[in-house]
Amino acid sequence: MQKDYSIFDAHCDTLSLIADSMADKCAVTAEDMGRYRSYTQVFACFTAPGYRENAMDRFKKLAECFNGLDTGGARKLLSVEGADMIRGIEDVDTLFSCGVRCIALTWNYSNRLAGGADDDTRGLTELGRRVVRRMGELGIMLDVSHLNDRSFYDAADDAAGPIIATHSNARVVCGHRRNLTDEMFEIIRDSGGCAGVNMYPPFLTGSDTARAADAAEHVLHWLDIGGEKAVGIGADFDGTDGLLPEDIRGCGDIYKLLDLLRSRGMAENELELFSHRNFERVFGIGEE
Repeated sequence: MQKDYSIFDAHCDTLSLIADSMADKCAVTAEDMGRYRSYTQVFACFTAPGYRENAMDRFKKLAECFNGLDTGGARKLLSVEGADMIRGIEDVDTLFSCGVRCIALTWNYSNRLAGGADDDTRGLTELGRRVVRRMGELGIMLDVSHLNDRSFYDAADDAAGPIIATHSNARVVCGHRRNLTDEMFEIIRDSGGCAGVNMYPPFLTGSDTARAADAAEHVLHWLDIGGEKAVGIGADFDGTDGLLPEDIRGCGDIYKLLDLLRSRGMAENELELFSHRNFERVFGIGEE
């Protein structure tokens, strides 16, 4: 049965599974995306630790998977998570020419650009600052989801245009370092950007178990602090080793969160903004 929602999901790691011959395990599928009125999926090219030394080669393999990906009627967009392939400014241009429109400078570890979420000892490097400025010139959005706090503020100072956190939650609801403080969220909001609620249970509840109701708490908190136009979906499907809420096992279940938010009193216009319009605005696209 088709669900009468349009969805924009700002982050999944499905390309990595496809590239590693595990497409049968994907939580994001053309069939499930086709169950909605419309669906837009941002597919991340993730540089896992084992690929750091040949990160550009890994990116190109993932980009090839993206270009060949049949998503049915769903729109697909390309991003980078963990920019270890950037060794100089010219590499930013290479990514842009390949269709990348969103870059997270780090994954959890630090690299030559910035401090990652698991390392609180450093912020942006000089190369990192130059990269952020070049991204702004090209119109590539800055994704702050995996930056440590110091790097977040450094990057926010140099960013041009909207800042996004494609898959991060509210730290006041769940105190994980990968989540955003209210001040960080307000910086994202005031930049015209958006934060995507992540379905990974440790970021929702601080444990290995969660339900859609836990994700709803993060959404409602951000609405309470003026985030109506700055909250979206960044589910992180296929990037959690299968650890997901008990009642949201893949993209076909996203409607359960929307149904729940409606039952909790979220207005129809707020649901539209959350489900797809906020990230569509940030990415400069409209509903098909």
